[in-house]
Amino acid sequence: MREKKARIGRNPQTGEEITISARRVLTFKPSQVLKNILNGMPPV
Repeated sequence: MREKKARIGRNPQTGEEITISARRVLTFKPSQVLKNILNGMPPV
């Protein structure tokens, strides 16, 4: 898991600034097998 700080973002349609809240996000490094499956190649 990774902690992300609160930050200022912008609504692309209106240009209005908004606050993006702090949050936790999942991060992981996919294996070569998973990458191959996602790219339509046979698993190694």
